[in-house]
Amino acid sequence: MTTKSKPAKPGRTGPSLGATREAVKPFELVKRFTATSLTVIFAATLILSVIITHRARTVLLQKSEEYAILLGNNLNHQVFLQFIVPVAIKFGRVQLRNKIQFDLMDKVVRATLHGFQVDTVHIYDPDNTISYSFDQSLVGKEGVGGEEYRRALEGETTSRVEEGGGWLAIMLGAARASKLRTWTPLLAEEPLSSNTGPVLGVFEIVQDLSDDYETIFRFQLLIIITSTGVMGVLFIILRRVVERGEAVILARAEERIKLEEQLSHAERLASLGELAAGVSHEIRNPLGIISSTAELLKKRTGGNESSGGLVDVIIEESSRMNGIVTDFLNFARPQTPKFQKVRLADVIEKNIAFLDTRLVKENVSVERHFHPATPEIQADPNLLYQSFLNILINAMQAMPEGGLITCEVFPSGGMVHVHFTDEGPGLEEAVLKKIWNPFFTTKESGTGLGLCMVRNFIEAHGGAISIKNAAAGGAVVKIRLPAEGPAGAEQGPSNGNHSHRGR
Repeated sequence: MTTKSKPAKPGRTGPSLGATREAVKPFELVKRFTATSLTVIFAATLILSVIITHRARTVLLQKSEEYAILLGNNLNHQVFLQFIVPVAIKFGRVQLRNKIQFDLMDKVVRATLHGFQVDTVHIYDPDNTISYSFDQSLVGKEGVGGEEYRRALEGETTSRVEEGGGWLAIMLGAARASKLRTWTPLLAEEPLSSNTGPVLGVFEIVQDLSDDYETIFRFQLLIIITSTGVMGVLFIILRRVVERGEAVILARAEERIKLEEQLSHAERLASLGELAAGVSHEIRNPLGIISSTAELLKKRTGGNESSGGLVDVIIEESSRMNGIVTDFLNFARPQTPKFQKVRLADVIEKNIAFLDTRLVKENVSVERHFHPATPEIQADPNLLYQSFLNILINAMQAMPEGGLITCEVFPSGGMVHVHFTDEGPGLEEAVLKKIWNPFFTTKESGTGLGLCMVRNFIEAHGGAISIKNAAAGGAVVKIRLPAEGPAGAEQGPSNGNHSHRGR
C-alpha cells in the first residue's frame, strides 16, 4: 500500500523533559539519603568494631595480668620451699652460679610452669642482676630491670605491654608481636603462716599475646568484612528498589503526558470533526442540486456528444465530491456498531465479489485461507465490510502491475485473526509512523481518512489492527477481533447496506 507523505503540522511528539525531571526528583533525594545513611552506618560499624576489639584487648590484658600474678605467687611459693630452703640448708647460701643450684632452680621453675602459657621467666637478685633465665645468654646481665624492677623490690606488682609494628598497626590491633611483661617480688615465706618476709628478688614473667591479639584482629576484620558485605548488599537492593520506583514513576509520568497529548489531540479532532460535519452538510445540499441538474441536463441533450461529455464530467466529479463529503461525515460522526452473528469469511467473500471485475482488470488474484474451526463472532457486518474493502483496495493500489493478495482467517487465544498480505513494495518507516494519522495520505487524491476510520471501526468492536512490512516483502495488515464482541455491546440486526467506496 504505497502512500505519499504530506507534511504534518508541528506539535508535541514526546514527554516534557522538565515534567520527567520533576517526576524523578523525589527519588534523587532518596538516592542521596540512602547513600548517606549507608555510609554513616558503615562508618559507625567501623568505629564500633574498633571499640569492641579495644575492649576485648583490654579484657585480655587484664586477665593475662591476673594470670601472671597467680603464676608469680605460685612460682614464689615453689621456689622458696623447693629451692631456697633446701639450698640454704645444704649449701648455707644461694649461689646460682653454682651449676647444681642453677639446675635445681631450672627444674623447680620449669616443673612449676609446666602446662602454663609462659614465654620466658627471668629472676633478678636484689642488686638488679639476672641470676636465672630461660635464655641462659641473659644470665649475669646487670642493670636491665628498669623502673618496674625497682617497684617490684618495694613489693609492688607491675606489668607492661610491648608491641611491634607501626602505630597504625598497633591501633588497629594488627601488631606483629605482643608481649606482656609482669614483675612480681620474690618474698621469703614464714612456715605455717600467711605472713611474708623480706623481698629476696624479682620475678619477670613474659607472656606472648601475639596469637590472642591476632585472633581479636581477625574478629575485627571479620566484622568489617561482614559489615562491608551487608552494606554493599543493602545498597544494591535499595538502589534497585529506588531505580525500579524511579522507572515506574517515570513511566507513569510519560503515560500521563501521552494521555494529555492524546486528550488534546482528541479535542482538536473533535473540533475539526464538528467543523467538517458542518461544512460537509452545507456542501452536500448544493452538490446534490448540481448532480441532479446535470442528470436532467443529460436527458434533455439527448446524447449530444459535445454537451453530453461535459455533463458526464459534472456527474462524475459531483459523485467523487459526494464521496469525499461522505468520508468527512463518517469521520466526524462515528458510527455505533450493531452487533450480530457474523462469519468473517462471508464478509470477505462479498468484498471479493464486489471487486471481481476490478481484480480481473488490474491482474490481481486473491488467495483465501479460511480456517474451518473459525467461529462466528459478534460484529457489525456493514462496518467490517467497509473496513475490509478499504484494506483490499489499498492492497490493489500497492500493486499497479498486478500481484497476489492473501487473505487469512483463523482463531487463536480467544480471538479471531484476519490477515491481508500484498506483494507490493511495502511501506517506509516514516510512513508507518504516520499511517494512522487523520488526513495523512500518500496518494495523489483522497482524504487520508480511510485507514483512520478502519481503525475506529475495529476498535469499536473491541479489536486491534496493525500494519507492518512482511518478511517476504509487501505489507501485511493484521486484525484481531474478540469472538464475543466487546463488553456491553449493543446487539441487533444490521441494515444490510454496504458502502462500496474504498479509501
